[in-house]
Amino acid sequence: MVRPKPRRQPHHSSRPGVPNRRAHPPSPSRQPELPPEFGQLFDALDEVYGDPRTVRTPLDAELWASAFLGGLWTAALQQDDEPEGAELGLVEVLELVGSPRAQAVLCALASVASPEVAARAGQASERLFHKGIRRPDWYGAALQQVEFLEAWSVSDVFADGELLIAAFKRGKDRYAFTATVANNAQGTVVEVLLVDPVDLPDILAEIRAEFSEGPEGVFSLDRLEAAELRRRLEPAVRETLVDDEDDDEYEDPDDAEDDDAEDGLEQLDEEFEDDPELQPEAVDEAFAELDALAALEQSGPAAADTEAHGYYEEFDEEDEDEEDEGDDFAALRALMLSRLAVLPEPAELPGGTDIGYDLDDLPPLLDEFTSCEDVRGLPHPAIVREWGEVFARLGLTEFAGDPPLYGPEKFDTLINVLIPARVNADDAQLEMLEPTALAWARWSTRRFGLAEPVAEYLVEAVGESFEDFPQSYADPVFTMDRHMFGFTMQSTAG
Repeated sequence: MVRPKPRRQPHHSSRPGVPNRRAHPPSPSRQPELPPEFGQLFDALDEVYGDPRTVRTPLDAELWASAFLGGLWTAALQQDDEPEGAELGLVEVLELVGSPRAQAVLCALASVASPEVAARAGQASERLFHKGIRRPDWYGAALQQVEFLEAWSVSDVFADGELLIAAFKRGKDRYAFTATVANNAQGTVVEVLLVDPVDLPDILAEIRAEFSEGPEGVFSLDRLEAAELRRRLEPAVRETLVDDEDDDEYEDPDDAEDDDAEDGLEQLDEEFEDDPELQPEAVDEAFAELDALAALEQSGPAAADTEAHGYYEEFDEEDEDEEDEGDDFAALRALMLSRLAVLPEPAELPGGTDIGYDLDDLPPLLDEFTSCEDVRGLPHPAIVREWGEVFARLGLTEFAGDPPLYGPEKFDTLINVLIPARVNADDAQLEMLEPTALAWARWSTRRFGLAEPVAEYLVEAVGESFEDFPQSYADPVFTMDRHMFGFTMQSTAG
């Protein structure tokens, strides 16, 4: 599928040439000084995210805030905490600090955070403004209304996945993001990319050209209304979690510094214990998440890579043909959700709409499959039926979309991931797997009334997936998983 080009973004150094936060004195009004330990904590975060006062446009400020919230969200998930509580406490912390830099962060949060956090950030910013803490230069333009421009869907007839493209504007800032939603991964976002809307006509033209070279009826490009975009994308964004493969490596680099931070927090609590606006538990949680985020950035591989947090490298024409892994999902998550939130509420499906089948539907479905012309000529009908049940049950538990129609990506996941990791089968049973899968492909496409070229496209793709199956089934990790947690097929060739 055609991959959109990344949006050209200004380069942000990881250490902007601006004075330290503490060099900006607070208003003469009552503004606390954080204990030195927390000053060091914020300095560590500055190493990665920079200073939001130095950005040039509201979009740059929103990208800054989205990346910062993404880091906070990631740190909270890794500690099994609720990120929303930390975000609310963060607003209180920033208001207590009351510096020009804290004011800039509040303005950015008011632009891109969740509705509740954004509203509280805006109120806190207003109170600081009345105390004499000026807002950043980009603030006025950030007050303009967000406008939805257009949205597109690139999908396949099998509902394996969907590429959603959405364009927005605020003032002079125009931008679009793409999100690839994989229904073979329970409808989660597997790739995001920020692009320039100027490139959209070329992107759509390339997609149409690619479709013209493939079998007719497999892929489609459709324009979406705003509410339909929200219905398709918002649940996927909310359900998607960051990759946690490095969770075991997460560790606070210095436990002694944690003790210092706790002492400093007690000092801060004592200083403001009589403040009627203070919510100590929320502030404690915010400081804990900030401390975890600082430790995560210092110990992880992204500590010296600001682009992992939403600051995107300029597009290089010479590298446009290289494989692009997309932008960091966590860094764009808050921006995407804030934009989807301005769209109309998604339409609900009509009452009683059948969007698939469930476990109660399996016996008649399997009867239909095993009696079809593609199966009747196969040997060992009991094994064939059991493989059909395996396809159906794994599809119900692992896939989003509309089974029993599985496209190339879902079939590949079944053949080279789920079955090797879950199903203990003997040689006779394994011998019947490929014929059963090919029969399922032909039966399901015919069942949905798809054209013969679409069926042949699927059959060919399934055959290609089986080229890797012997290696997948012999993989030591999969072998251990299925022997420890899998199930054993019961049907025999007798």
